[in-house]
Amino acid sequence: MFAHYDLTDRASYRAMLEAHAEVLLRLEAQLDHCAELVIDDWSERKRTALLNEDRHDLGMVRLPIQGKAVIGHVTSTGVSTAPLESGRIRQLLNNEEPARQKAAIAGTLYVLEGSRLGGRFLARRLPPDFPRRYLDADQPADKWRKFLEKFDALLYQQALLDSAAEAAVEAFAAFERSGRKWLMKAK
Repeated sequence: MFAHYDLTDRASYRAMLEAHAEVLLRLEAQLDHCAELVIDDWSERKRTALLNEDRHDLGMVRLPIQGKAVIGHVTSTGVSTAPLESGRIRQLLNNEEPARQKAAIAGTLYVLEGSRLGGRFLARRLPPDFPRRYLDADQPADKWRKFLEKFDALLYQQALLDSAAEAAVEAFAAFERSGRKWLMKAK
């Protein structure tokens, strides 16, 4: 989806960052309350601050964040506190069954960590004067491997794998919806 943005065009890049902000910040805020159940370095993996700095460098409004909770996201019409289109992610992340909750957390983290890898490829398309902290977020090579090891260890039953997959599909869908919406606005 995000490969369709013209990342050499400032307006298109800004729209892509809006699309990411619309989903990423709220997912990270939800994970702030539970990610440590799955990974112990959650605070090092978050990219909200990087996205905020890139947005600021492009003359965009800083996203209002208070502590660990995102108050809302900024759109062209102002601050929105609307939830992710699908409340299903929140339900999955707050599952009362600990094993299923951890599986859903892992599925959501899989999408966010995978987007970090995809971002590195997109960053190569940016002009040298565009901010790239968010897309080119540095991470030691062993972090992805360690995450996958943890992911595999958690998903030892088909039902848990199903929970992780459902959360991942919901997260991917949220990014795709937002990406399509902002791509249309960029054209």
